[in-house]
Amino acid sequence: MKPYLIVIDLDGTLLLDFAKADEETLAYLRKLNKDGHIIVLATGRPKRSSYFVYQTLNLTSPLINYNGALISNPTDPNYPITDLRIDKAILITLINYIKDDLINVFCEIGDEIFVQSYDDFIHPYLHTEGGILHIGPLANILQDNPNSALFFIKHDAINNFIKYLNDFYQDKVLSRYWEIDGNAIVEIFNPLVDKSIGFMDACAYYNIPLERTIAFGDGHNDIKLLKKAHFGVAMQNAHQDLLKEAKYVTDRFDQQGILKFLKAFFE
Repeated sequence: MKPYLIVIDLDGTLLLDFAKADEETLAYLRKLNKDGHIIVLATGRPKRSSYFVYQTLNLTSPLINYNGALISNPTDPNYPITDLRIDKAILITLINYIKDDLINVFCEIGDEIFVQSYDDFIHPYLHTEGGILHIGPLANILQDNPNSALFFIKHDAINNFIKYLNDFYQDKVLSRYWEIDGNAIVEIFNPLVDKSIGFMDACAYYNIPLERTIAFGDGHNDIKLLKKAHFGVAMQNAHQDLLKEAKYVTDRFDQQGILKFLKAFFE
């Protein structure tokens, strides 16, 4: 069989929790990798908290981090690196604009983490293991343009903040937001950031035609990826917007959805 390129999201798709995946699914992915198929991980996580999956699967493919803002191949120095940033000055302006309703904010440059204040609530979002943590006002501690930023703001301020972003920075940054514990998280990223771009670059690099591509995802940020792939597969637990766009739906992430689809496909 000619090789397929298989792109897999992590949280809510492959991983059962922060650091655990179904062992049978991992074993089957290792088999497909050994058989010559190209498996690419595409995640919003930084490299430091996704590389262990890469190693577990014995991969030699590119690793798509920060939803496509940072793409590299840990085993191939010739693979073209993608490093998309947001303007530090814009980020500081946004912080100042929303300061009265800002709960916390952090951003990252590679494995360096810059957070306004550190507490038990923010800790799970930072993936600190393997990273370098800087704490303080971002205007003072941020050294360069970051790959991405997360704002934690009061729920009542979300509409105003999104309108401000759209009115003044629509061509400079993109955003997405979701609610948590009665407040909101707003992610800010470069307008060029998208998992599908890293996916298409991998297809070109390995000379894999679209008809031999499979992508798995569960989030709103996987929509373009699944639409690009020939076999775009949403998990049953996926965001409703993704379920509407996906060509296929498999079982939940905690019910071996990836394994069931791939076994049916390749066997």
